[in-house]
Amino acid sequence: MNINTYIIFFSILLTLAVIIAIYFFVKYRKLSNATFTLNELRLKRELKKTTDELERVQTLYTNSKKENENTNQPAQPNKQDSEAFRHILSEAESILMERKLIEEEKLEVENRNRKLWDMSLKIQKEKERIDFLKRDIEKKHISVTDSIHYARYIQLAVLPAVDVLGNWFKDYFIFWRPLEIVSGDFYWMKQSGDIVVFTVADCTGHGVPGAFMSLLGITFLNDICVNIDEKTMPSDILEALRANIITAMSRNIDGRNMDDGMDIALCIYNMKTKKVYFSGANNPMLLVRNGELSEYKAIRNPIGKYPVIKPFVTYEVDVMPGDWIYMFSDGFIDQFGEKSKRKLMGTRFRDMIKSLSAENSSGKDQENFLGEFLINWKGNFLQMDDILVGGYQI
Repeated sequence: MNINTYIIFFSILLTLAVIIAIYFFVKYRKLSNATFTLNELRLKRELKKTTDELERVQTLYTNSKKENENTNQPAQPNKQDSEAFRHILSEAESILMERKLIEEEKLEVENRNRKLWDMSLKIQKEKERIDFLKRDIEKKHISVTDSIHYARYIQLAVLPAVDVLGNWFKDYFIFWRPLEIVSGDFYWMKQSGDIVVFTVADCTGHGVPGAFMSLLGITFLNDICVNIDEKTMPSDILEALRANIITAMSRNIDGRNMDDGMDIALCIYNMKTKKVYFSGANNPMLLVRNGELSEYKAIRNPIGKYPVIKPFVTYEVDVMPGDWIYMFSDGFIDQFGEKSKRKLMGTRFRDMIKSLSAENSSGKDQENFLGEFLINWKGNFLQMDDILVGGYQI
């Protein structure tokens, strides 16, 4: 094929394409015109309907106006218009009433929101004040707790070292469980030659007040027992201690009469003669020998003021190797048990001490047993008081 043939062929194709495009354009134009015509007819119908309704309303208004001008009386609408008017009036009244209620509710909500906002501001200010007080209390609590912890170190420094008991006794233990960080229960001991004085005491109160009383008691015992010898009796020491405590606590400070004191069990052990001398103020001494328990009762008087003052009495006890001597405060006996909801009481405590000694348990084993028993006995109950038990084997 030559070049002319190609030109003629492409000219024919171009002509056909133009004819097809014109065809589809004309057809689309006709469809658009038809759609436009339909929409135009619909709009004309809606316009005519609206125009007729407007003319009807305008005619009614004109007739009503002419009637009023001729008769000075309001025109009487026909039944259909009267019904429509009443319906419109009823709807209008309902809308006005609803709008009024909505406005009232809106005002009420606005007032309520305003009160809530004011209350929210007050609550926020109160919360800020409480947060400030809480932080201040926490700081003071930390400060006081730190001071009490330091006081515990001081109390432990004043108490004698427990391990020195190994110089005088075959075996021993000190079971000491303060209710709080510091304790009102204290133990004390002193040696002079063959004479050993040892004691377990329970001061009035616990925590910081009890700890201060314990320091006072230790100070007085150190002063009283400076020059002890074979003639010194426990009852003499308790009488002197009571006199010192009464004198110290008789001062009227800030209008308050101080009548605090302590209960105490005190022994003097003569290592040469193998005799133990005991005297007690409300707290007894237990002696266990070969599984048999003997109790040496205390005088029912505290170390301090009391309505009827009784003299303290000294018991002389011959001891043998293997004997166990026990002295204790009332903390263990008065501890409530979770299961029984009752105190341990003295009888159960004495049976427990008796069984421990009969099993030839070491002092460390007895101390561990008391700790485990106390945990199981009280369960989730809180500890009630300071607890102190001292055991000494001859």
